[in-house]
Amino acid sequence: MIRNPILICAALTYLLAIAAPALAENDADLAGLWAFRCEEDQVSGDPFPLEEFTAALFMMGSAISGACTGEIPDPWNGMVAGHFDGSSIDLEVLLIKSPLTVAKMTGIANDSTAIAGTFVCSDETGAGWTGSFSASMTTPDTSLFEPAAFEPLTFVPVVSGGISDFEEETMAAPVEEVSNKREMQVISYTRDTIYPRPVM
Repeated sequence: MIRNPILICAALTYLLAIAAPALAENDADLAGLWAFRCEEDQVSGDPFPLEEFTAALFMMGSAISGACTGEIPDPWNGMVAGHFDGSSIDLEVLLIKSPLTVAKMTGIANDSTAIAGTFVCSDETGAGWTGSFSASMTTPDTSLFEPAAFEPLTFVPVVSGGISDFEEETMAAPVEEVSNKREMQVISYTRDTIYPRPVM
């Protein structure tokens, strides 16, 4: 048993110094706006939508969720879900555009402001990409996230005819509806009340 208080304080200080980095890694908060950059291993002829995109990540315990947006090749929005385990991170990204695109990203969080790793991506037409990615936190304020603005419709629905066409139509006589109600005659009357007369 150690009875010297100075020796006890020194031992506790040493243990805290060893445990502090491990505790800091587990408390890393990845919530914020992230700028992702993906590089393909082999350049394909298909346009790669995840080349550059922004994601707003939220954390609840070790679970990650969020939204993402990009501009390549056309503006798109998507969803992010994943898991953070100390320093390793797994993300699934779904691009809500035509064709639907899904990516699986696995990496290491160097600290709470940088991530690097590899990805596998495919869309519903069968096109696929693999490569590496890096991400850096731009701000911890997720309220600054702005989804992509979609292009307005490139066509205007055309309606044939005009208001005058409706005015010129002859209107048919309204059809009389037969009522199913029974007619009732209410007769009201009053009864004469007969009072006895006094006899004289």
